[in-house]
Amino acid sequence: MTNLRRLGLLAAVLLLPLTTAGACTGRLEAAPGRTNVVLVLTDDLATNLVQYMPNVQKLAAEGTTFANYTVTDSLCCPSRSSILTGRFPHNTGVFTNTPPDGGYSVFAEQQEKDTFATALRDHGYRTAMMGKYLNGYGPGEHGVRPGWTDWAVAGNGYGGYDYDLNENGTVRHYGKGPGDYLTTVISGRAQRFITDSAEAGDPFLLEVATFTPHGPFVPAPEDKDAFPGLKAPRGPPSTPCPPTRRDGWPAGSR
Repeated sequence: MTNLRRLGLLAAVLLLPLTTAGACTGRLEAAPGRTNVVLVLTDDLATNLVQYMPNVQKLAAEGTTFANYTVTDSLCCPSRSSILTGRFPHNTGVFTNTPPDGGYSVFAEQQEKDTFATALRDHGYRTAMMGKYLNGYGPGEHGVRPGWTDWAVAGNGYGGYDYDLNENGTVRHYGKGPGDYLTTVISGRAQRFITDSAEAGDPFLLEVATFTPHGPFVPAPEDKDAFPGLKAPRGPPSTPCPPTRRDGWPAGSR
């Protein structure tokens, strides 16, 4: 994954103050003195595409944006591990997306029992993870992870269709129908989780982590023709590297 300043994980965090109104009014109800949190995490969303996303622009207009920040590691699994724990890669032990020095298995062995989910669960929060967890997680192999009240996580869901989703311990396969599009499925589950939490009066944290718009860039059916004529941005042509000698030095050097 490239540098997050221009392309990478893009997160929007909503801190929702608790109110006494019901969910049907559009406001959220929970225990006094608690704050609800919704974290939306996208995968490989270029910032120059936000201009075509009115809902994200609305979030920015009504909330806070920031451009000066430090990324612990812009690679996918190390970055997600830092988000879940608040620790640097040299503390999580997750340096890459795959074993032996990264991936889900390393995180599970060293860090999984101490995340923001486990901490909030211990303090009475309902917690939900929807979509993508960590590289290497298998829906049929690893099940629901510590700290999560509601779990709907896929493995290889980059194509948007034909994937397995672990739904609170039960693995369900989704095919290629219009209603099977992964982002649509987890969006619906996320909305139900918020409504159920509000009706129960429980404080909650929800992370919605989409596989989109990571390649192969499969859109939802309703969005397929949304941007006719729009082309993906392209940078200037790269300059070929000069030929090198067998000892690694540029040709012609002494």
